[in-house]
Amino acid sequence: MKFDVSPAVWQFWSLSALALIMLAALLTDLRRRCIPNKLILLTLCAGLLTHVLGPVNDAGGLFSDRPGALGAKGVLAGALTGLTLFLPLYALRAMGAGDVKLMAGIGSFAGPADTLNVAVVILLMGGVLSVARMLLGGTTRHVMANVMLVLSPVLHGGPRQFDAAKHSVDRMPYALAMVTGLLAYGSWLWLGGSPLFRF
Repeated sequence: MKFDVSPAVWQFWSLSALALIMLAALLTDLRRRCIPNKLILLTLCAGLLTHVLGPVNDAGGLFSDRPGALGAKGVLAGALTGLTLFLPLYALRAMGAGDVKLMAGIGSFAGPADTLNVAVVILLMGGVLSVARMLLGGTTRHVMANVMLVLSPVLHGGPRQFDAAKHSVDRMPYALAMVTGLLAYGSWLWLGGSPLFRF
């Protein structure tokens, strides 16, 4: 079974579904500082349905100027790409598990190539937002002390002393970086920019 819609209509409704999911993730992360597993599961299921039931276009994808569904393999590859890219940040305790799983959900919508592009833009936006938050919040001294603590094993040898759970300043809800990263990447493509990576 396939939806009998044009690729442009499919793209519009798929992006709308992703936008609603990301809005829900942002509001939840701002209120409770977590992204619930039910929302992650909904994201993965919506990504799967979008790409299995949508109009097929082998050269396309959700963010393509020639949009088309990627099928179940594209969904799985996109979700695994998102998970793989952000899992090291979770291992370093720089990101929560919900953020990593949400990136896998974004990957289920975007497919593997665009997931890599989106992840790079999300990380850039996360850096920009973190610096802005540090400067506006007056936590520059604390953040710089943490940076030196992280670098101390490299600079001076010895065991790692930094524990993100103990030393971090009030952490930014990372869904904010994900939403702004998706908006920035979508705007870049809409204005005629090319994806950073193609494969």
